[in-house]
Amino acid sequence: MTREIPIGIDLGTTFSAVSYIDHAGHTLVIRNAEGEILTPSVVLFGENEVIVGKEARNAAAVQPDLVAQWVKRDMGSPFYTRPIHGQKLPPEVIQGCILRKLKLDIQRTLGRVDRVVVTVPAYFDEIRRKGTADAAEMAGLKILDIVNEPTAAALAFGETLGYLSPTGAPQKEMTIFAYDLGGGTFDATLLKLAPGDIRTLATDGDVMLGGHDWDLRLADFAADAFQKQHGLDPRKNPAAMNRTLAAAVEAKHTLSARVRASLRVEMAGRASEVQITREQLEEMTADLLERTSYTTRQLLAAAGLEWKDIDRLLLVGGSTRMPMVVNALRRMSGLEPDHTVNPDEAVARGAALYAGYLLAKESGDVRKAAFEITNVNSHSLGVEGIDPDTLRKKNFVLIPRNTSLPAKATERFSTKMEGQRSIVLRVLEGESTIPGECTAIGRTAIRDLPAGLIKGWPIDVTFEYGSNGRLSVHAVVPGTSHEAKLDLERDSGMTREGIEQWKRSVGEAAGFNSFESMLQDVLGINIPLAPSIENPEASPLRAPTDGRSAGATECSGPGVRAYDSAPLDDSPAEKLSPIPPCKPGASALRTFAAKPQSLAGAAPLWEEAEHIPVENTVEFAPEKPNGKPPSAGMSLSRVLFNAIGFAVFSAFGLALGYAILHYIMPDKFKWPW
Repeated sequence: MTREIPIGIDLGTTFSAVSYIDHAGHTLVIRNAEGEILTPSVVLFGENEVIVGKEARNAAAVQPDLVAQWVKRDMGSPFYTRPIHGQKLPPEVIQGCILRKLKLDIQRTLGRVDRVVVTVPAYFDEIRRKGTADAAEMAGLKILDIVNEPTAAALAFGETLGYLSPTGAPQKEMTIFAYDLGGGTFDATLLKLAPGDIRTLATDGDVMLGGHDWDLRLADFAADAFQKQHGLDPRKNPAAMNRTLAAAVEAKHTLSARVRASLRVEMAGRASEVQITREQLEEMTADLLERTSYTTRQLLAAAGLEWKDIDRLLLVGGSTRMPMVVNALRRMSGLEPDHTVNPDEAVARGAALYAGYLLAKESGDVRKAAFEITNVNSHSLGVEGIDPDTLRKKNFVLIPRNTSLPAKATERFSTKMEGQRSIVLRVLEGESTIPGECTAIGRTAIRDLPAGLIKGWPIDVTFEYGSNGRLSVHAVVPGTSHEAKLDLERDSGMTREGIEQWKRSVGEAAGFNSFESMLQDVLGINIPLAPSIENPEASPLRAPTDGRSAGATECSGPGVRAYDSAPLDDSPAEKLSPIPPCKPGASALRTFAAKPQSLAGAAPLWEEAEHIPVENTVEFAPEKPNGKPPSAGMSLSRVLFNAIGFAVFSAFGLALGYAILHYIMPDKFKWPW
């Protein structure tokens, strides 16, 4: 039987890398067709061919409208930021082109491509994770799993120190802070390493912060200097700006080794040599560095740890080579930052190790699967519902962030009317209590419920995060044989039909002509949209999305309680049983099951619920013993009280104002008496 080769892919914002495990059990990094271990994550869409890598990056200075780069930042959005050939492309499609190039490099080196592990930032939400998996599928890659980049880096670090075996040399448990500053994203992760055990404690990050932001600051500095000298702004010319940005990247690298560098800016036949010092770079980007420091402090506080509790400060990502990063971390932590593993290779090597671990578990090879890996969810999982105190939409958290994975929460819902045949739930990721500030993953619908269910019949729905942060949902109707795995009807993301059609175009890589034809099919509504409850007539490419990621606002509300579902009417909502909120830091598998309760004991949440137009979704509230939300009858006395109070205070205000005017101008404002 042919051995399946463990393969790991680091799909980066600026550069990507691939690693595999050889027969001796060592991780090796694959060189691309150009003989380099790092492939620029840049795509040139020619008329008849798609080019990925260094040549595409060079073309950005000449044909900017044909080149896509820094695409990873647009994952989760409907389209890539800039049009290509005047057309908008989904970011998954562009990422698929990059992965196809990496696939060809793997085939050239290993002769074949087996299943792969692809890395994502720890702070990626579920939508971005699914988009990454979709991109791999379009490239013709079979996904073994997705793993967080800091976890992968910790695996590479653990391999170096011998922590991946229970009988390894180190016997001491070690707490690691992984500071991962890549080209486009930043992750801060706390991990616990013990022989044969790698456990993530907590994670935080910023998916819109990376070395690219330092490059942009440098490019702006050079563009300003050029504009002062020549009266022309390179930022208004895409080709000139791309050349300036490329010069800024080189200058940044130079300033990591020297204290002074120069940038050459050219536009309209004019040129300038702009001088820059390391001190100037540090001053103009101090706020960017502070953003990483703030996230670092927040993570330690959330985990209840201090720097004295940290054994190693592990640097991951090429941007950690900047002296300002190393010096700031040294001052903040009192630790010497660790460069044990090459920051450019660590994530790819760790991904290959994770692939080896999964394959060994799958085959039952206990010796090769001798270590355990535990991740956490980077965003809280919740459901949108109605707050009974405000009658406004609210995000009710089911699984808080930084809960050990896999994790699941079982919640009990109830039918709102006799013979109800479906329930619709809106699923969110994020920390804010305001649904609009969270990432809307989508809706899940429980359809074809058994006929003849009485009002208030319970339905138990289980939301489950896998170890890779992907979400699945299934439902059970107690007292019946009805059980179903539910599909998420996503608010964003590609449909199955869309992925299959794009897969043909990405696989052929026949140039933009192929993509343009595909776009015409898409715009011609030949790709069905993932079912949307709110807008069945939406674009066939993807459902609408607000483009926002999880908000930074912290919330610590109670766990979701039983609630009922659409369609809403004036009938009373039925409450069945409270479910306790889950707490982080427990066992790897967290299950919260609904307590059995007799239907006869079901009590109405309120007696006469008002009709609330909340589309066709759910209406629920946390448990409020012996309490009712405001109803129309209860509000009449309050309205009268408010009206009388308003009249009294208005009269008092007028009298006070007249008295002040009389004091200032007694001749004009005399007392009426």
